[in-house]
Amino acid sequence: MHQQLQHQLDRAQRLQQALVQVRVLNTQGSTYRKSGARMLINEQGQQFDLISGGCLESHLLRHAMQVFEDAKPITLQYDFSDPDAPDWLLSVGCRGKVVILLEKLSPANNYGSLALYLQARRARQPSWLVTDLEHGQSQRLSQQPQGAEGLVIEAIDPAPRLLLIGTGPDTDAIIELARNLDYQVQIIGCQSQSLHAFHHRYPNLAKRIEAHDLDSYLAANPTDYAIVMTHNQQLDAAYLSQTSLADLALVGLLGPAERKQRVIAQMHRPAPINLAAPMGLDLGGQGTQAVALSVMAQIQALEHQMLAQPLASKHGGIHD
Repeated sequence: MHQQLQHQLDRAQRLQQALVQVRVLNTQGSTYRKSGARMLINEQGQQFDLISGGCLESHLLRHAMQVFEDAKPITLQYDFSDPDAPDWLLSVGCRGKVVILLEKLSPANNYGSLALYLQARRARQPSWLVTDLEHGQSQRLSQQPQGAEGLVIEAIDPAPRLLLIGTGPDTDAIIELARNLDYQVQIIGCQSQSLHAFHHRYPNLAKRIEAHDLDSYLAANPTDYAIVMTHNQQLDAAYLSQTSLADLALVGLLGPAERKQRVIAQMHRPAPINLAAPMGLDLGGQGTQAVALSVMAQIQALEHQMLAQPLASKHGGIHD
């Protein structure tokens, strides 16, 4: 979601065009998206991302045109459980309540809350986004503010950070999927030929960091998760031997269980207790896309503290 939001914001800023941001303020019960979800509508009526499964978007588009015209934020509330709701609303699959804010983003307000929100997602510490509904102005604060009438206050956590150690061609699928899942991705490596080829695919994204420099690198560039995938047994062991990896939520190692034992045998200190090897969930399939799905599914489940079970066997709501 955030990658598309950033792309549309960059385009609007470059062309000095306005957007309307549709933001979910709060929800109750079962809803398609939860608080903090966003979509954008441009002046041509094009929509980027979704707030519902497509049921609300045409209705929101009409309100967005009004916001474009008068530049005043508006708040809408939908109750999907109301038996007296319009027929089009009753067709919504979820049966909860949702409160939505529509606000105009333009050069006049420096693209309002969206620019600040995306900055906050790239930060390292939580922050709070405060929007004045009367004037349509927003500010980002490092400390939680006091609530007041006419203000929308949203707590924003930084996007989770993922470090890929290795620059082989199989990193590409993980990079793209991780970005689409709103992870901040960092890539390091130390193999000259592999790095050179990687820079052709992703200019200026990867850094050359030797294994013995990993601890100092992570001190300056903290991350939440790491995947070791140099495709070199000795290098994998060297990186995994660095003490800073033990502080992460999870460290993954690609390859079969038998290879894991050979890598551990070459380490000069015990393997970290947070080591997941072989990395990934058993989803089946072959090829880089299947590997990317498998490893990101394991990280996504850990990030959201979920059991990665079939939804059909889950008690409670889908998003609970």
